[in-house]
Amino acid sequence: MTHDPFRPRPGPAQAIYDAFQIEASKRKTRPGLTWIDLERGAVQSAANEQARQCGWPIPTAKAVELAECCACGHVDYGSKWAHYIVDHMRKEAAKAVLA
Repeated sequence: MTHDPFRPRPGPAQAIYDAFQIEASKRKTRPGLTWIDLERGAVQSAANEQARQCGWPIPTAKAVELAECCACGHVDYGSKWAHYIVDHMRKEAAKAVLA
């Protein structure tokens, strides 16, 4: 495996990032713009799994898309996307504890 300077440290963000990278590596083989939905689906699935493992609320598809929009334009797009989702899940978990 080659060194990836943007890969998050081990933990939930790394698992989400890795799922994104695996799906993104297939982007050129996907017809049209189907890769967008497939990448979002891979990230959603990985985020759901990390939420279950951490006892956090499952992020909505809207939250995943919003995190992606916030990450767009960054050189470390995949890493930002993963971190934004993890931050969202942590905040939602904290809100649930306070409620």
